Amino acid sequence: MLYVPEHDTGIGLHYFDDQDHYGVKDVEKWLPALKAMGVSWLTVVGSLDRAIPESFLRALIEREIEPIIHLPLKPVQKIDQDALATLCRSYARWGAHYVVMFDRPNTRTMWALGEWGTPNLVNQFVDALTPCIETIKAHNLAPVFTPLKQGGDYWDTSFLDHALTLIQKSKLALLDDLIFGVHGFAGNRPADWGAGGPRVWTQTRPYHTPHDSQDQNGFRAFEWYQDVIMAKLGTPRPMLMIGGGAVIGGAADSNFPPLTVESHAAHNAAIADAMLNRSLPDYLLNVSFWSLDAWFVNDKPLPAAQMLQEKLRAARQRLGEKEKTLPKDLRGLNRSASVRGASQELGGLAAKSLYHYVLLPTFEWGASDWHWHAAMEYMRVFQPTCGFSLDEARHAEFVTIVGNEQGISKSTEDELRSAGCKVERVCGKDGEETKKRLSEMAKGKKRFVSAI
Repeated sequence: MLYVPEHDTGIGLHYFDDQDHYGVKDVEKWLPALKAMGVSWLTVVGSLDRAIPESFLRALIEREIEPIIHLPLKPVQKIDQDALATLCRSYARWGAHYVVMFDRPNTRTMWALGEWGTPNLVNQFVDALTPCIETIKAHNLAPVFTPLKQGGDYWDTSFLDHALTLIQKSKLALLDDLIFGVHGFAGNRPADWGAGGPRVWTQTRPYHTPHDSQDQNGFRAFEWYQDVIMAKLGTPRPMLMIGGGAVIGGAADSNFPPLTVESHAAHNAAIADAMLNRSLPDYLLNVSFWSLDAWFVNDKPLPAAQMLQEKLRAARQRLGEKEKTLPKDLRGLNRSASVRGASQELGGLAAKSLYHYVLLPTFEWGASDWHWHAAMEYMRVFQPTCGFSLDEARHAEFVTIVGNEQGISKSTEDELRSAGCKVERVCGKDGEETKKRLSEMAKGKKRFVSAI
């Protein structure tokens, strides 16, 4: 089950990377700033020894900010499940939903001396994580697969592939509603670095990225992980970004200039635009920028924080908001049924159970394989719900019809509009031109031709 804030923007922040800022004064100081930036998600760090205070969590939840509780315990090892259960009971009672165990297990520093490099390292991680997932689920909380370090000492996509294989063999049921945590740190690379994943950057291999290729060491690492998940599990899974975005001082890639305060704001503005304008895949629930104390100096907002405030104001004006509260579901977001794995309808502008459906034609001989393959690149980039069913399409806020009226008639298009769907048709003078237009939309990260 997914839980999304009532007035979700998809914008989040990682709170302080310690447990020293959960007092009453911290709530009074930071909640107004978070709301001014349109923050709907906040990653908060906890431990096994003491709970994050109820007063702090309840204050977030009451202001429609969803806490992501991260317990980055180290070294990676089996933990006391009774202690975890005690925490989970409290967190569930206080209204929290997401708990993340461990952090970056594909890095040497997260393991005890002597354990790194052993041939069964991933087995040890899975043995430590699976009982935690079981405990979290038993208390009606949503377990989140541990975020990996992009690249990492043990290549992240290989680590994920191996871990999923092991869970499939021994604890298959745990994968049914598992959410995946990700880090999406951009470094000093552009926000679209690695976009398209391994299906676009086919020459990239573990530990080797050719000079003319790109990899998951950028903001869009989630696409590379989703590719592994799809290959293993057959369907896309929801993802929570625990931390990410551009960080001041980032200079890992010598091909790009180090990030200044100004370029930090510009890089993160591109990411915020992508989230607010719905050009990121539906399975990515949030973007949690790193981190609150890097966006303020002496309690004054840096340009990046001011940028978020301005974008929030612009989004309100664009939607014609008259009251000084966020419009319900600022991004018009309705998670697709294939992603959320539940029939829970999320608040949306059109009260639809699907956000975006790609409707493909059927003919006398059956469904069109040609149209399916023609739209494949488009569907891989935007991850809409897709199929051949008019009944399914009626439940979507946005419907993209592929092909001309010989495949899907004008009356079908009118019927969808009458059902409250926003509809557009992608069609060229022939099949090859239709395919070309869809490919160009995918490459340009343009989900819709017009502002439907």
